[in-house]
Amino acid sequence: MRATMWRSVRDLMVGGAGIAAALIGAAVAGQPRRAAAAEAPLADDADRAAAAWHEDGLCGPATEPDCAADGLSDGLARGLAGGLAAGGPFAAGGTGRRFYLAGIIGSSFGTLQSGGVNTAGGFTNTGSVSDSLLTAGAAIGTAWERADGRMRLELEGRGRDALVGTTGGSPPPPALSSVRAVDGWSVLTNVWRDWDVGERLGVYGGGGIGGGGYRLTVADGTVGGYGHVGGFAWQVGLGAVYDLTERTTLDLGYRYFDTQSTPLALAAAGVPAGTYRSNFYASELLLTVRIYDPFRDPPRRWIPAD
Repeated sequence: MRATMWRSVRDLMVGGAGIAAALIGAAVAGQPRRAAAAEAPLADDADRAAAAWHEDGLCGPATEPDCAADGLSDGLARGLAGGLAAGGPFAAGGTGRRFYLAGIIGSSFGTLQSGGVNTAGGFTNTGSVSDSLLTAGAAIGTAWERADGRMRLELEGRGRDALVGTTGGSPPPPALSSVRAVDGWSVLTNVWRDWDVGERLGVYGGGGIGGGGYRLTVADGTVGGYGHVGGFAWQVGLGAVYDLTERTTLDLGYRYFDTQSTPLALAAAGVPAGTYRSNFYASELLLTVRIYDPFRDPPRRWIPAD
């Protein structure tokens, strides 16, 4: 009799802890769209979590006494599931924080502006080269849920296609310089702020700083130079996002990207002949697919035993 009473009291305590967990999770979260809306039935998630306990063989008709003795009851499973569903302190990360990976592809309407002095020809490098380039890359980041959206911090890396053309000089008439910039790259730390405008739709804005560069070749028949140039890079952007699923987001955005590169040394027959300065900037349209919690296991379903 005493053992039975003790087991009942323990069940009540564990069940109460589970209910408290659910209430705390729901009160702290309050964030609708990301946690399946405040009015979403937490009971469904609780049932699924309780079912997971049974599926693992931790709780079931044959082992219920052991579950009670070990404190693993449906009350606790359901309570913790309520906290998880609400995105509260029991959610992954503890504060509504979610890890994500992203793939990026788009079009970069780029321009390479020339500068510097060609001392062999006695003129200043002028003019620019423009073209539409392919750009692609990836990002890794963390998102913090907010009442009206998300705050995201990420590390982004992208490459850009080759930019080829000719630039001139001043005063004229200098020889035209053939310019080729290849292997363009950038690595930026970005901060983005998302705002919800619907159940699945949102808008965002932000920017980032970092570094970028490219391999540059310049030649005018007499003077030439070749080497990797790079320097400080930055970008600002805005766009719209659409949640395809709870864990997959489609992002269509605009970026203005700019990098000021180090000067490229010029030479004529091995003799120094000044420098060629370049500044690459671009307006870019990007399509991004973000996957939140990419390594999280898919939800499991409980099939009751016969």
